[in-house]
Amino acid sequence: MPTTEESIIAAARLRAAYRGENEALAAASALEALAVLKKTLKGDKYQEALERLYIEYSIS
Repeated sequence: MPTTEESIIAAARLRAAYRGENEALAAASALEALAVLKKTLKGDKYQEALERLYIEYSIS
C-alpha cells in the first residue's frame, strides 16, 4: 500500500504525542513539508519522498 499524505500527518501527530509535544504543531509542520515535496517532486520521486518522510516520523 502506498504511503499517503494522511498517513504522514498521522505519524507526525503520533510522534508528537509520544514525545509530549504539541500534536497540532506537528501536523502543521508535516503539512508544510508535504507542500514543499509536492511543489518540487513528481511521480515516483514524490512517492519515494513520502515513504522516507513516513519512516522518519515513525522511527524518530
